[in-house]
Amino acid sequence: MMMQTSDLFQTPTQLKLDKLSFCQPNIQSVQDWVGTLSILQLGDSSKTLFNALLEISELQCSETLRFDLIQTLHPTLENVLASLEKHFLNQGLISSDRNDHIIELATLIRCYFSKIYIDITKRTQEQLQQSFSLFAFRKKRNLNTVRTMATYYALQQITALFYQQHMLYSAPLPGQWLIAHQLLNWAIKNDFEHSNINHIQGTEHKLSTIAQAYARLILLEVFNTHQIRPAEIQGLYLCSIDWARLIQILPKETTLSRYAVDTLKDHPPVYNNNHAKALSPNIFIATQKLLEHFSDLQRKQSEYLSSNEKMLLTPALHFHIHNLLSNQTGRRSERYDYSAPLRICFGLAVAHYYLSRGKAFYDTLELDTPYKLHNNANIVGTVSKADLQEPKLVDREARQIYSADVVNISLNGYRIRWSGETPKNLKTGELILVQENTQSLWRCATIRWIKQTTDKSLELGIEILAQHMYPCALHIRNENTINNYHVALLTQNIELDLVKNSLILPGLPIFREKQTVFLRLGNTEIKVYLVKTLLITQSFMQFEYELLDEGQSSILENFIHQQQHEIKHHHLWEALK
Repeated sequence: MMMQTSDLFQTPTQLKLDKLSFCQPNIQSVQDWVGTLSILQLGDSSKTLFNALLEISELQCSETLRFDLIQTLHPTLENVLASLEKHFLNQGLISSDRNDHIIELATLIRCYFSKIYIDITKRTQEQLQQSFSLFAFRKKRNLNTVRTMATYYALQQITALFYQQHMLYSAPLPGQWLIAHQLLNWAIKNDFEHSNINHIQGTEHKLSTIAQAYARLILLEVFNTHQIRPAEIQGLYLCSIDWARLIQILPKETTLSRYAVDTLKDHPPVYNNNHAKALSPNIFIATQKLLEHFSDLQRKQSEYLSSNEKMLLTPALHFHIHNLLSNQTGRRSERYDYSAPLRICFGLAVAHYYLSRGKAFYDTLELDTPYKLHNNANIVGTVSKADLQEPKLVDREARQIYSADVVNISLNGYRIRWSGETPKNLKTGELILVQENTQSLWRCATIRWIKQTTDKSLELGIEILAQHMYPCALHIRNENTINNYHVALLTQNIELDLVKNSLILPGLPIFREKQTVFLRLGNTEIKVYLVKTLLITQSFMQFEYELLDEGQSSILENFIHQQQHEIKHHHLWEALK
């Protein structure tokens, strides 16, 4: 099953079948045939359904009948696609050959599932441009209904295809954006983009109009899903049902037009600035109502939360979306061609281990009493120092140093290419240490985005967070706990002779802005105040902080000076020997 993707969505399917091979061309016969399929035999049933989908698309019949036939298959096709997607979603970023075949099959079914609705829309559009006699009123009304419904379902399927591609960090197919724009454009020109699908069909879709279905597709793109992990992409996809209703699609530019679309181009929406104006956009997207909704959520007004948001809107996903909606998007610095190998290690606990010159976390605390050790997920338990083992996150496999190739650089980071097997913690939002060569310093960074290429390799965007970082620990005192310590890093950047300090902490919900915590530096503790959240990802948080007692600034300065001296005289990676 090879697919010519260059013209898949633009070239109409040739109608060449007089009959169906698997049943009679009527709703009851198709229903009876579907009842004979064994969904447990996923491989056989999926291929059988795909062949049935192709036959219906090639059948010489009226478009109203074709729509009824594919609607009869629709629930079963969705169930099979959901089963296929479970086999490869949340798996390794570079798939095995078996998963590649499953991905190809799922993509083929989803593409032709979309295409049959697209073809129905196009043909009914052409037929409705013809003149009708007074006695053909019912036929015209039926064609109008089918055109509206097919346009809605085509956009629904294209959105599901985009979602599958985003979960795999892969690119859209050629023509995929163009046909999505065309579908909306036809609806706008014929004034049915706001027709209520549920009133027409008697269904209960949460997104009830073509405009809302298109808005959901737009959200998947403008929320930069290659910057978040599959679990958050899934959360975004499900929550976008609620958010799409807050998006305005406008035919003219206004002061609230944040994104712009040129419907004649096979190109996603772009941020509405001078670059967008060069594209001749004719549709504009306003997201102000959605931003206000997220601002309300940030103020802890929980009554605004939908059931999906309560379950799926994590702090990292909320930070990601609110940041995108409230700030300018686009690159802040130029990229420059550059080629070099880059050494990388993964994780906050691993960074702390190496920065501590190979010491176990409990040794760096210099405590004489037992304490509760935390990892990034939960409390390990109360143990004595004698019984405490090295944290699992810092075993030999976790400490491994990898190498990747730099493609280009910018002021704040690298774009790199990764080939071969991927470690399990190669994920967006992961804290990493990077080093260009064994003589240069290691720097603190994070994986900002991931994209999968056609040659089974990955491209990653790396953002440098700090030039200097020092291992420390942090805990919160309350009635129930006294010595619950968490791995942390003290980071320092120097910009225009201005020193900027921040703290990197595990991505736990117990840490928040405007909170007082205890920072342990060696065997000394000082109180600090978490002033502002700089970054929240799925694995760590970064905060600006202030000392509650400025008189303790000398303790902090002495600690940093001591760490710098030790790094200078003790190579960071001697622990590997």
